[in-house]
Amino acid sequence: MRIMLAERIGFCFGVKRAIDLAESILEKGDKIYSLGSIIHNREVVGKLSRRGLKVVDGIGRIRSGTVVISSHGLSPKTVARLKKMPVRIVDTTCPFVLNAQRIAKYLSAEGYGVIIVGDVKHPEVTALLDFAQGKAIVIKDSRSARMFRLAENSRISVISQTTQSMDNFIGVINTLLAKRPKEMRVFNTICRDAEYRQDAARRLAKKVDVMLVVGGRHSANTKRLYEVCMKTLARTHLIENERGIRPEWFRNAGDVGITSGASTPDWIIKKVVGKVRKVTEG
Repeated sequence: MRIMLAERIGFCFGVKRAIDLAESILEKGDKIYSLGSIIHNREVVGKLSRRGLKVVDGIGRIRSGTVVISSHGLSPKTVARLKKMPVRIVDTTCPFVLNAQRIAKYLSAEGYGVIIVGDVKHPEVTALLDFAQGKAIVIKDSRSARMFRLAENSRISVISQTTQSMDNFIGVINTLLAKRPKEMRVFNTICRDAEYRQDAARRLAKKVDVMLVVGGRHSANTKRLYEVCMKTLARTHLIENERGIRPEWFRNAGDVGITSGASTPDWIIKKVVGKVRKVTEG
């Protein structure tokens, strides 16, 4: 049995940047807060919390210190409130998310209705809604798009949560086009790393008998990876770490493929590889 790793695995650029910035602040011993999880990986956030990072749901409990804006971005309304407080703001928003925010704001200002393809409760999407200044709605997939009622002579635009799959994004676009809007502008705001990672995982899933997707269960990009792999290989399993591995998954199996979400660190991947070797080699 071979254990094969996807070509794109481990932290993406945006996540690594966010973690590096948080660690540099912690090394100085400053009081530091994160509005929500800085990334969607419980073990990584847990390690940072043990070093002093305080994860809070809102700004009400913050009085001083440094506030880290997570890699998923933050509502401009909340940022404006933070700027009035006696705190230092460190913005770790992923550059691809920043680009989506700029586009949402621009399209709204130009008078377009903004359709965001994504998960309505994800922090990136809730921030995008505010950047669109009340002129946006969220559509999850083509099924939701079919139920969307398009007004006559509509001028609409479509962007995506950065971690969506291209197949889902295109599916929504085609469904909306079939409704014959007067004008429709489309901006591909999917992160390039997410695209490359999904393509690499899909290719690997075609070559192996069992596929493991390693990442946080609350991570949007990890869930997209899992969905992409499942379409190719039914024997795909989503795990957060090596403790989630089950020996029965590998019965009568040859090669095993491993991919990871963008917020999964190398040290978790190494533990997963070690556990697979231990389980399969007896």
